[in-house]
Amino acid sequence: MYNEPNWSSLTLPELLEKAHDFSKQVYSKAMSASAFLDRALDRLTPGSELGAEVVALADKAREAYETIQALQGNISKVKWSVDNSSVPS
Repeated sequence: MYNEPNWSSLTLPELLEKAHDFSKQVYSKAMSASAFLDRALDRLTPGSELGAEVVALADKAREAYETIQALQGNISKVKWSVDNSSVPS
């Protein structure tokens, strides 16, 4: 179980850094899931119903890590903007 710490003491740049760190962890796990699903496909009979289900799951895993990759880029852009502006942190 995840116990959420008190984030109220963190500055805006620190919060953005935490978000980026978490997105890196999730991205890595999504890539691993996709790799394992691809290996599972290698062991399934081509054209089988189960194979079609695994293909659908692999596609969803790829979509997930592409979304997370975009999120990481967006977080980095916002963090850069905050770091290079006069916005109070």
